[in-house]
Amino acid sequence: MKLSTLWVSWASLLVGSPTTAKPPIVAQYWPAYASSSQPPSAFPWNQTDLAYYFVTTTTESGFKPGGAQSLADLKSFVAQAKAHNTKALFSIGGWEGSVYFSDLLATTVKRQKFAKQVQAFMTQYGFDGVDIDWEYPYSTGIGCNTDRPKDYKNLLNLLKILRTSLGSSKLITAAVSATGIVGADGNVMGDMSPYAQYVDYLNLMTVSFVFSRLPSCSPWSATTGPLSPLRTCNTDGSVTDAVMTWTSASFPAEKLLIGIPSYAISFTTNSSTLSTTTVNGGSSKLFQAWTGVVPKGDSSDITPSTNVCNYTTTAHSGHWQYWELIDEGFLSKNGTAGRGGYTRYFDQCTQTPFLFNPKKRHFLSYDDPQSAGAKAVRVALPGLIRCGVAKLTANSQRQAWARKRGVGGVQVAASVPPSSDLQKTDPPAPHAA
Repeated sequence: MKLSTLWVSWASLLVGSPTTAKPPIVAQYWPAYASSSQPPSAFPWNQTDLAYYFVTTTTESGFKPGGAQSLADLKSFVAQAKAHNTKALFSIGGWEGSVYFSDLLATTVKRQKFAKQVQAFMTQYGFDGVDIDWEYPYSTGIGCNTDRPKDYKNLLNLLKILRTSLGSSKLITAAVSATGIVGADGNVMGDMSPYAQYVDYLNLMTVSFVFSRLPSCSPWSATTGPLSPLRTCNTDGSVTDAVMTWTSASFPAEKLLIGIPSYAISFTTNSSTLSTTTVNGGSSKLFQAWTGVVPKGDSSDITPSTNVCNYTTTAHSGHWQYWELIDEGFLSKNGTAGRGGYTRYFDQCTQTPFLFNPKKRHFLSYDDPQSAGAKAVRVALPGLIRCGVAKLTANSQRQAWARKRGVGGVQVAASVPPSSDLQKTDPPAPHAA
């Protein structure tokens, strides 16, 4: 998955009790399509336990690396992973790479064929596992995906075949919606425990709860907001909600990984002055009315662009890599203060930061060490099962918060306790600053 949905990436920390705690497992995606700016040699191997090779896209006959990806880079990625005692996995699908998933897995014969392709690719290049990033079962996703009511079952059957053919020595992970998997009736399944039999981890895509930046639709929200809020605060969900959704559907917490974005998304506000609103009993400046016109993001935000559905847009994505906020002079090197006309704020309710430049009316929402740390602390409370780190990575030398302390890397993944424990331990949201 690319920046628009990143989530994802992944790891785990056994926390069952203070005496059984283990070091966190850091997992990150390597953006193979951006190897010119970040070759395999620049990947933060010393901070990574699980490394995902991305993107591998689905086609009408199976899957293959993206057209701009070098096989030399692929081989180098695996070789360097092994040299650093890091598990190398490859990820199939993503936002633009899930068009044919439903067709490819529609029958037993097709699923077996797909599984053989996975095994052959894994053997040929020496990978240690595979990640199924289907966005999303029984959903049109980007807009032109094939889909059918039995997608949920076909995904489960594929995972079963993969586990049988690959054995227990290989890793199987899957990136899934934070709101759950949709069943044949069009509703989120009430019991998602069967998937746990075959996967090592599920990567919850816990980003972009407030809005969508899809060129084919309007933003979900008329205001600015957080990418990955810890709590639900005037948002369409939160990290805590996502975990409760999955654990209440009987999926084991120890196999859940939550995503924290390594990027920022930008807005142009209507006013040069931030207004204060009341959210969950406290004050907040995070939610501002904006123009609806997305400002240009970093140097990679080029228009016009055409997606796999042949939809062409001149709209910008508004994305910025976290480290580019520092390089461009918006944020101090340690990430604690705004620079160049920008002021850094931290919203206490959502536990997320944002930058604002009143002269430009430029608003940037993102996650940083403080917000990632808040999530890590939350999942490290007594009774929690696992915590991990992951997601699409940026330049590691500039990713100051990429540390193997449980909050390093580009997106954090963390497992959490059953919903009953969440309700017992989640403190009331403090007033926002």
